[in-house]
Amino acid sequence: MKRIIVLIIPLLLLTACSVKYDLVINEDLTIIEEAKLTGTQDFFANYYKTTKKNIIKSFLEQYQDILNDNGYQYELVEDEIPFVNLKKKYENISNFTQNSILFNDYFDEIKYIEDGKIKKIETFGFNENNPEDPNRFDVKELTISITCPYKVKNHNAKKVNKKTNTYYYELSNNNKILLEFDVSKKFNKYENMIITIIICLLIIIFTWVTIYILNKKKKS
Repeated sequence: MKRIIVLIIPLLLLTACSVKYDLVINEDLTIIEEAKLTGTQDFFANYYKTTKKNIIKSFLEQYQDILNDNGYQYELVEDEIPFVNLKKKYENISNFTQNSILFNDYFDEIKYIEDGKIKKIETFGFNENNPEDPNRFDVKELTISITCPYKVKNHNAKKVNKKTNTYYYELSNNNKILLEFDVSKKFNKYENMIITIIICLLIIIFTWVTIYILNKKKKS
């Protein structure tokens, strides 16, 4: 897949951007993409003569046309550290992997493979920072999370939040994303607990049987 160049807030990202990127896969396999973009503390320190809000606002105003053309909802959130919140919904996973201008800019290639009930999303070639390329931008802090409602068969997540079934990725040049799941089996937050209980019961039964047999041998 040809890498799509993104020009959203490039000067911000060129200096030091912090991005929190969230994907939610729904049961009907539609996808909601949401990203929070802001600057790091080091970045804001370079613009001490103006407010953080005005800095982020100026970049948002500059790239509203790109956001509108690509169907993104967006807003400036005036928090203690202000950020731009971007959001978009896709009709299916294939549409997302082909058309997400944000996700495609992080990786050289994104593959979506369907094998019956098994679905797999895999990325290749994380795009390295290159200050000499005017079409590229530095991402100093980047976290990607994927929430999936189905049983995950294979993944390479750095962290897993079992309660919400969210997979967190801290990306680097040597990292990629792999998420494979089975749409015939919904995620069950009690699954590990049930397995643990069964194992404990088996151990108790085995121990009881062993003690019973040993005691019977002693009596005989």
